[in-house]
This record gives sequence, structure tokens and C-alpha cells, in this order.
Amino acid sequence: MKVLLATALLLLASSAHACINEVGTDRDGRRFAALWYLGDDMTQSMRERSVREHALERAKRTIAEARKQPSFQSLTNLGVLLIYQGQYPLAIRHFIAVERLYPGHHETAANLGTALELAGQDRVALRWIRLGIQRNADEHLRTEWLHARILEAKIAAAREPGYLNRRSIAGVRFEAKTVPALPTALPAGNDGKPVKPWELETALNYQLHERTQFVPAPDAVVANLLSDWATLNLAGGPLENASALYELAVDYGAPRDALMRERQAYIRRTIARAPDRDGADSDYNCAICPPVGE
Repeated sequence: MKVLLATALLLLASSAHACINEVGTDRDGRRFAALWYLGDDMTQSMRERSVREHALERAKRTIAEARKQPSFQSLTNLGVLLIYQGQYPLAIRHFIAVERLYPGHHETAANLGTALELAGQDRVALRWIRLGIQRNADEHLRTEWLHARILEAKIAAAREPGYLNRRSIAGVRFEAKTVPALPTALPAGNDGKPVKPWELETALNYQLHERTQFVPAPDAVVANLLSDWATLNLAGGPLENASALYELAVDYGAPRDALMRERQAYIRRTIARAPDRDGADSDYNCAICPPVGE
């Protein structure tokens, strides 16, 4: 959802280095500049579905622009609006027409795949998402591999009840410890090579900020992804994010089991004992933070 979802990109840490500089706390109690909103501020747009609300508020303008000057951009915006409005069959027909008028665009493949998924056509949606990756491996900050994994998991879960209870959709495995290490084996990205920890963080960030605009709680897929994202931040990122993400995961249906409670208690203790935020290390880069320049 390339055009209207440009707003959503502002939610990502990788695009925020120039203006936001909150102080986070890592697993060892070390303070560091996180370079973006943390904790509840970071999850606020997912809870409020604010990107979706923004798109709906400008619906009249989007429709008027498409009528006045039909173009690939204006027609794409119109199709995205149809998705936000929940008019999935109409959005599917619309993007098929856009593909005929302007063939070969990766944005169309991604948008059509999303509309098909929301309409319950996961198998066809997966084909379009994969086609979008083929057309442009940089699609959605190179995170569409995770969208493909989501669809693969949904297809498997439709055949096998309980599938999601025993597996990580993102393809990561954390130790069953209060404070696990970062996984040593990571899933393959758009290029077929294992992603780096910061790329996994980016993928979960982008895909979940996008998905929560369309999928309200409860939802087993989102709960599964949020749980892994929270644990990833516990293992190598800001504990403030881990705390907020565990709570959002519970809202989406993740069980608050004994291990999650232990982890949440550890997070609270570590943040409380950490040095004053004025002493943040500006040169420290967390284990899942993007390298400087990325």
C-alpha cells in the first residue's frame, strides 16, 4: 500500500533519526538513544488504527483526485481507500483493472495481494505477494517476505487446527528463558538469504503497523507476531518496547503464561533499577537497531 501508507512509514525507526530521540533501556539496564518513540507511544498507532483513520478522513479528496486526473498514483490511492473501507471485492476488481492499465507495478501486486487476503483468498493472495517481491525486492522496505510467511501460515492453519499454537510465523525460535539470547537462526528475506536481527525488527515493525490497521483484536496471527516482536526487543532492543508489545499481544489473544509474566516482571525491575535517563550512551547501538546509515 505504497502511496497512502507513506504515512505509516513515519512510524518506523529507520526514517526517524533526524527528529525523535527517546531514551531506551536494554536487557542489562543500559540506557541508550533509541531514536524513535518507545513503549506505549510506539504502539499507540496500532491500538488506535490511526493510519486507517487518516485514510478514511481524506476519502472525499482521494475520490475527487482519481476522478479529476486518473493516473497510476491516484487510482492506486483509490484502491487503497477501498481496502480501508472494507470493500474488498470491489478493491480486488479495481486493482485487476489497474494491473491491466498499468501492467507490471510491484505496488499493484502488493495491494491486490492484501485485498485478496482480507477477502479470505489466501492462496491467490500469496501468489500476488510473491509476484510483488519478484517485481521489486525492495517492496515495503524489503519486508514482504514476512507477509508471504504470514499467508503460508494461514494456509497451513486452515488445514491443521492449532498450527499457530506451536509455531512462530516469523520463523524465529527463542530460548524458554526469562531473558533469551537473540536467535542464531533467522528466516530468509526477500533475497532468500537469512535476515539480520535489525532486518527482522524492521519487518515485524512495518508489517504489524500495517496489519493492525486492517485487523482488529483478537486475532491469532497478529498475537503470534506481536509475541515474537516483544521477545525480540527483550533479547536485543528497548525493554520499553518489549513491555508495550507484550501487552498488545495479550490484547490480540496471546496467553499471559508463566514465562510471559516472568519476562514482564524482569522488564519492570530492570527499567526501575537503570541509571537516570540523562546518562544515556549516545554511541551505543542496540542489537536490533539499524546500523548507522541504514
